[in-house]
Amino acid sequence: MKRLVVSAVLMCSLTGCYRMSVRSGATPSGPNNQDSGVSLVWGLTSTEASAPECSSGFSRVDVYWPWWGVFVRVVTLGIVAPIRTEYVCAEGNAR
Repeated sequence: MKRLVVSAVLMCSLTGCYRMSVRSGATPSGPNNQDSGVSLVWGLTSTEASAPECSSGFSRVDVYWPWWGVFVRVVTLGIVAPIRTEYVCAEGNAR
C-alpha cells in the first residue's frame, strides 16, 4: 500500500502545465485583454470565449490553465478545467 501511495503522489507531482502561445509578428496595439472559459469532458470540448473585437487580427495570444485550475479539475474528476486566454490586438495596418 505504501508503494501505491508513493507512486500516486509521484505521478501527480510530475504533471505539467498547459500553455499555448501564438505570436504573429504584427505590431501590438492596445492593452492586454483577458477572457476565461472552461475545457469540458477531459479536454474533448471547450466553451467558446467571446469573440474579441480585433479588426486587424492579433499580435499575441496565450491560452493556459490558471494555477488554481488544478483544484477544480481534481474536484470535478477532470470534467471541468478552467482556461484563461490573454490576447493583444494588432495595429491597424499590419498587412
